Amino acid sequence: MVASISSVRSVSVSTVVPQIPTRQPCVLALSNFQSYFSFERYIKQVFYFSAPGSSALKQHDDQEEEEEDQEQKSPRIDNHDEEEFQRLVCSMRESLSRLLVPYYPLAGRMRRRERLTTIQELHCNDAGVMVVAAMANTALGDARQCPIEHELYPEPRVTKFQCAGIAVGVLTCENILDASSSFPFLRAWGEIHRGLALAVAPSFDSSVLKPRDPPQVNLPVRDYVVAPPPASTVEAMAKSSHDAIPDRQRLFHIAPDRVRELVAEVQRGRFFSSRDEPPPSSFEAISAMIWKCVADVKDLDDSESMTYIYALSTKGPKRWSPEIPSHYCGSSAHIPCLAAPVGEIRKNHISHAAKLLRDDIHSATQERIQSAIDWMELHLRAGIFVDDNFPLPRWSGRAINSNSLTAFPIYELDFGWGRPRHFSFVLDAEPGSGAAILLPTRDGGRDRHLAIRLPENQMKKLLEHQFFLKFATPV
Repeated sequence: MVASISSVRSVSVSTVVPQIPTRQPCVLALSNFQSYFSFERYIKQVFYFSAPGSSALKQHDDQEEEEEDQEQKSPRIDNHDEEEFQRLVCSMRESLSRLLVPYYPLAGRMRRRERLTTIQELHCNDAGVMVVAAMANTALGDARQCPIEHELYPEPRVTKFQCAGIAVGVLTCENILDASSSFPFLRAWGEIHRGLALAVAPSFDSSVLKPRDPPQVNLPVRDYVVAPPPASTVEAMAKSSHDAIPDRQRLFHIAPDRVRELVAEVQRGRFFSSRDEPPPSSFEAISAMIWKCVADVKDLDDSESMTYIYALSTKGPKRWSPEIPSHYCGSSAHIPCLAAPVGEIRKNHISHAAKLLRDDIHSATQERIQSAIDWMELHLRAGIFVDDNFPLPRWSGRAINSNSLTAFPIYELDFGWGRPRHFSFVLDAEPGSGAAILLPTRDGGRDRHLAIRLPENQMKKLLEHQFFLKFATPV
């Protein structure tokens, strides 16, 4: 069964504000990684939970006894009618209200600092977070084919299925939170909802990624470019979306043994054959497979350039000094945009693309990233919009925008109903281009899900691509 828009109906809408009002006025300065976007971008994700006590959950969970204890402490949601479901949603709103006290910026609104400036700041005015409760006329067993995530608006949505399963859809503003901050926030929501204390208080001090004074661009800036004003960007996006071939998103499974085989395949290639070259990581191998196979299915000449765009966290002792605190809450990801001739990616062994990615990651030194931050500062001060270095024209179809969430605690989210049964991520690809995201599975380890979004004609070719299907199985 596939759920249509008419099979999901909203039953209530409310705005949640911090339980304790934020002292006013409260304006939060944003880092350049947060304010450089020429328009707001959102991360869309849905967590699917089986009803507590269901055989489906117990069959796949290796912590049955722990979850049964949680069931005794938490209200059961199986066989609840609409009124009882509303009470459950009310309790989630209450826990979110408590969490918004330390996470007060998430209840605020972004504003331009001045009328003609491009510098943005966050007004922590307790405007609140809108939460929608909905009911779906379908079963959770159909969740991977149920497109309710495409009905998300800029607010969390709690949806109950016929089987009493629950989907928690969350839409976070990428200008404010990247993945390294959004998943800890969601995990904290689950802990507060279960009656636990907040383990670590978040920090919103964006000065950890501040520009130098004065700004110094010591290295060439490749990954960011001057962008048109937001109004023209949105207009161009609308026109490109109208003219472009419809996109399709598909989920693929890459089993641990296939990951090992892919890594071995990359290592056998001549670009990794040196004894001094460490084995490729699973990220390098899978990213190279995505780049190479998508290049094969795109209608591009060998002489054209194709850009592989990925996210690189600045958190961690090896990436930034002084080290950015793990509890820093904000957008701290650098976005490298690696371009190469399509012909080179297609004709060379997969190890060529993997070596390009490895060298690019290693070249992302603190000075390279700091120079980019300082370059942004100079342009933002001058009232000039900047953005990621997508190929120009922006929606030419010569890019694949990717990310990896395998290091994040996706399946640790627990509202008292046990771990998520399934997780889905809605990809927003530039019209005509493509997007891919690597996800962990509930089984953990090297077991992977890969979500890819491509124009319909290109997705059809990918589903027939023998090398791709050797490692990735359609779900």
